[in-house]
Amino acid sequence: MIQAEVQTVITGAVATPDPHLEKILNHALSGGKGLRPTMVLLCARFGIHDTLEAGRVAAAIELIHLASLIHDDVLDGAATRRNLPALHSLYGSVPAILTGDYLFATAFGLLAKGKKAILYSVTEAIRSMCSGEIQQQAVRGPSVEAYFAYIGQKTAALFSTACRCGGILCRLKRSQQGYLTRFGWHLGLAYQIVDDCLDLFGSADRMGKPARQDLTNGIITLPVLRFLELTPDAPRWQAKIDAGLDAAEMEELASAARHLNCDVYTAATAREQIALALEALDKLPAHPAQDDLALLAARILSPLEIDVGSERSNGQYGRFSW
Repeated sequence: MIQAEVQTVITGAVATPDPHLEKILNHALSGGKGLRPTMVLLCARFGIHDTLEAGRVAAAIELIHLASLIHDDVLDGAATRRNLPALHSLYGSVPAILTGDYLFATAFGLLAKGKKAILYSVTEAIRSMCSGEIQQQAVRGPSVEAYFAYIGQKTAALFSTACRCGGILCRLKRSQQGYLTRFGWHLGLAYQIVDDCLDLFGSADRMGKPARQDLTNGIITLPVLRFLELTPDAPRWQAKIDAGLDAAEMEELASAARHLNCDVYTAATAREQIALALEALDKLPAHPAQDDLALLAARILSPLEIDVGSERSNGQYGRFSW
């Protein structure tokens, strides 16, 4: 959950006398783990910092994240978000897009009160996020390299910027800010890999949004890339994906991917990214904040409950326990 001080900043920043807009904003701001603002606050603890400014930056990062989710749901046609109706499904695409813009503008209003280095870093992250989405729409002939480039821009950029902003707030040396940035980058990659794994193998109830949304939108993620690499029927499956899979075909693909251990492979790849994140974290001077950041990293993997040993006895490997 979002820290109380950050929530207070967000509530004050988005306040409006318009009751209709207030209703829309209350829905847009509901739920969420508050992961990105937490990263700002934890990284700022590595040195002396202005707690009020840290709260404003953390709130701005969260508003930018929420705005991007609203826009993503419109682009993807997603019906739900966090076990609630997506904003556009309640109020329409135009009000949803404008609400996202409202949150972006509010975030920049908060950032304008602080350090220019932070404003620049966040602006670059948003540019990267937009570039990643554009690139993803244009990609043909997916590859692991293209996948990592896409999720780096789409997700890891804001994670790494949140950590960098914390380092700027507490005036860490640039080299140390770099370690925090690298920590956030690999954490963001792991987060997206886990999310993509859940999208293919998980349940809508557990995720709070529709499952297999990526396949529905023709987006090929890491577990599907692995499946296409291993299955002898890759050309047939690629043609089906290009043409659009129905629900039965998606279930068949997911089952076949489990049989080929694509879930285990994807989870292992996420763990590798967490290991790289912790390696960067270890390069910083010893500080209690490192333990909290390491715990946060461990929680990224918590949705993946894999018991390979017990599944082998049934002739299957790497099923998820949702």
